[in-house]
Amino acid sequence: MKKLFLLFALCAFTLAACETATTPEEAPKGKLTLTSKSVMNFEAAGGAGEITYAFVKEETRANQVTAIAVVNWITDVTVGDNKVTFNVAANNGDERSATIKVEYGSDSFQVMISQAGGAVSANVNFTASYMGGTFYGKFIVDGGQTEGFNYHVIMSDMQPVNYNVATGSTEYRFDIYAGETSEFNREVRIPVGTYTLDHQRTNRVGTIDADKNCSYHVSANKVVSNYKTCTLVVSENSIVADITFFSGESHHVEYHGKPVMCDYSETTYADVYPVSPFTSDHTFDVNGGYMYAYYRGDWFGTGDDVWFMHMIEDKTSFSGVYLIFNFIVPKSLGGFSNTEGFLGEYTLTDPTKEMEWTFPAGRLRDDSQMLNAFYMECVSGQIDWEHTAPIVDGTIKVEKVDGQIVITVDGKDDANNAIKGTFRGYVRELENQGTVVK
Repeated sequence: MKKLFLLFALCAFTLAACETATTPEEAPKGKLTLTSKSVMNFEAAGGAGEITYAFVKEETRANQVTAIAVVNWITDVTVGDNKVTFNVAANNGDERSATIKVEYGSDSFQVMISQAGGAVSANVNFTASYMGGTFYGKFIVDGGQTEGFNYHVIMSDMQPVNYNVATGSTEYRFDIYAGETSEFNREVRIPVGTYTLDHQRTNRVGTIDADKNCSYHVSANKVVSNYKTCTLVVSENSIVADITFFSGESHHVEYHGKPVMCDYSETTYADVYPVSPFTSDHTFDVNGGYMYAYYRGDWFGTGDDVWFMHMIEDKTSFSGVYLIFNFIVPKSLGGFSNTEGFLGEYTLTDPTKEMEWTFPAGRLRDDSQMLNAFYMECVSGQIDWEHTAPIVDGTIKVEKVDGQIVITVDGKDDANNAIKGTFRGYVRELENQGTVVK
C-alpha cells in the first residue's frame, strides 16, 4: 500500500510539473518558474534545503509568494528573495516523501522531497520521561538584542523538586534560539522547528548555543560533557536530538509528548513558590537614587516597545533598595527618540489583553536571576536574599516631578504581601539596546 500511494503521489507531482512547464514566451505575466531541481533527495539524517524560482516578468515581490508543506518532518518553510528554504528532520523509520507547494496567485509548482529511511545509529539511545526548562526572551549581546528568543530546554529521566540536578538523573540541556516568543502565552511551548549547534554563538533563529555552560549532558554520576554537534527537532508531539561528543560518542535522545515546558508554578527546575521571604507587608521610601533606563525595542515579541529600568539607592557602594522593571509601551511613543518614553502608569500584564502600559510579573529564572519586576536590597553589591521579592501584582506609576523621576509602587509579592513605596531620583544612564544582532 505504501508503494502504491507513493506511485500516486509521483503521478500527481508529474501532472503538476507539466502544468508549469511552459516556456517564457507562452507564460502569462508573473508566471512562476522553478529554477532548481523538482525532486530533492535527503539522507536519513535530514538537513537544510533550498528551492529557487523566478518570475517570467520581474514585476512582483517575493513576499507575495507562499510555500507550504503539510507534514511535520519538513519544518521552517520560509519564503525569501526568489527562494524557499526549509529543514528536513532526521528519519528513524521507513523512507518517506512529501511535496512543498509554492504558489503565487493562481500559479504554482510543487517540489518532491524524498528522504531515505533507517534508524539512527548511536552509541546511546535515551528516552526522556521529563521535559522542563525556562523561557528567557531576548538577550543583550554586543550592544543589541539577540535575533532569536531564548529557551533553555532540559530533557531528563527524572523530575527534580527544584532547579538543582536530581540525584542519579541523566540530563540533556539545550540553549536554543527560536523565532517565536512564549513570554506571555498561557503555556511555555517550544516552537516547532529544527535547531542546530552553533559554535559561533550567533543567537540566530534555529541555532543552539554551543557554550559549555549553556548546552551539555549530565550523566547519572554527575559527569558533564559538552556537545561537538547537535541537531534538535521539535515537532507537535515530540522532541528528538542527535548529538555527537568530542570523545566521538553519539547519543540519540527522544521525548514523546507536546513540547510544553513544565509550568513555573510547579516545584520543578524553574521557580519554587513562593520566592518571597517576607511574612508581612513591606514598605520603602528612597530619595536621591541612581536610575538606569534602557530602551530594548520589541523585547518580548508582542509588537510593542520595552523600557527596562533599574535603580539603586546608593550608587557609590551599590547598597540599599534596588528595583528592576520591564515597562511595555506603545511603539507610537517614538522609541529611543523619546527619552522619556517610560513615563506612564502600568498595570500587571494580562496575556488575554493589550500589552501596552503593562509590566510582566517578576519571576526567578532557573539560574536564580531575577526577571521583569523585583524588589531587592543590596549590601556592597551583593543581594540580600532575605529582603528580595518578585512583584507579581498591582500598579506602578512613573512620573516626572521637579526634574526627578518618581516611581510609585503599589504591588504584591508572590506570598501575597504588599510591596509599597516610592523611589525618587535621576536617570543617570540612558542607552539604546533596541538594535537587533544578526
